[in-house]
Amino acid sequence: MISLLPITALAEQFTYNQELISMAIKTEDNLRNREHVMASISGGSDSDIMIDLIETLLKMMHPKVRPQEVTYVFFNTGLEYDATKRHVEELREKYGVDILERPALVPIPVSCKRYGQPFLSKQISEFIYRLQKHGFAWTDEPFDVLYARYPKCKAALRWWCNEFGKESHFNIKRHPFLKEFMILNPPDFLISTKCCEGAKKKAGSAVEEELQPDICLIGVRKAEGGARAEAYKTCFDPGKNGTSDRFRPLFYLTNRDKRIYEEHRCIVHSECYTKYGLDRTGCACCPFGKYFERELEAAEKYEPKLYRAANAIFANSYSYTRAYRRFASEMKGREKHKKLVNVEDQQVSAFDSEATPCS
Repeated sequence: MISLLPITALAEQFTYNQELISMAIKTEDNLRNREHVMASISGGSDSDIMIDLIETLLKMMHPKVRPQEVTYVFFNTGLEYDATKRHVEELREKYGVDILERPALVPIPVSCKRYGQPFLSKQISEFIYRLQKHGFAWTDEPFDVLYARYPKCKAALRWWCNEFGKESHFNIKRHPFLKEFMILNPPDFLISTKCCEGAKKKAGSAVEEELQPDICLIGVRKAEGGARAEAYKTCFDPGKNGTSDRFRPLFYLTNRDKRIYEEHRCIVHSECYTKYGLDRTGCACCPFGKYFERELEAAEKYEPKLYRAANAIFANSYSYTRAYRRFASEMKGREKHKKLVNVEDQQVSAFDSEATPCS
């Protein structure tokens, strides 16, 4: 049997960080004896670590157990920063590898026009899409009443009526005053998550069908949160019904682990991070991003063509999100003021009851 990578070398390289050592060993184990490995490269910071890890391990692995073929794929959604595309070229040169570039099967502008624009989050957009599809009237009525009226929208109605359980993050109340806002301001444009499907999911499935890899590596970390990370429970999913195995090498890395790797492996990220000051990449200026306003500011300054495109594609979503944020802020302010007034009234009442009458 061919021995594993020298643990001593890994320990020295990763400064004895147990999570980084574990990541390297698990990745080597999942690469070993594979015929064809496919790795998705986004040009983002997690993706940078993943390609560096893979290439480092490949050089250390014994030729008899090394994968027969490794294919890197960059999915160009059609709404990428020029800085990201430049960085993918830099990765090609740095590691001397080929990175296939595949376009969206359904371009984002087409998808947004045909199916709807993203709003707040994938989960929320999906529920709104289902309600809009069935002509929902955006009224505040009990679940049983609404379910009788819209029998094919059970999950979306449970979200709307906060029926997923008291503390469930699936309830609409997780976003303060969103329900009140939508009742007063029903969306007059289509909302959906279809742009993600056409730009990434379907494109990914098409490439897998073409390449037929026996394992796919994806740079997702649990610590980054969001629906994408929460969709997975572990770092590995075995393939089913002829599909590829799924492995997420960085899944358990914390932000601190990530910084240690970057420092000791001298990882240089794209200008989106080093120059634009962004925390994430991906579909540029996507309304799903919590800080899309910051991305728009960066795009306006450094990539004005992209800035104009994003404002044209997501115009309705941007306007609706801003209106909701203003509404929620005002409502929170009113609640805070009301609580202060109630406290003051209680203090005055207590003072009156304890006051001694003048003689």
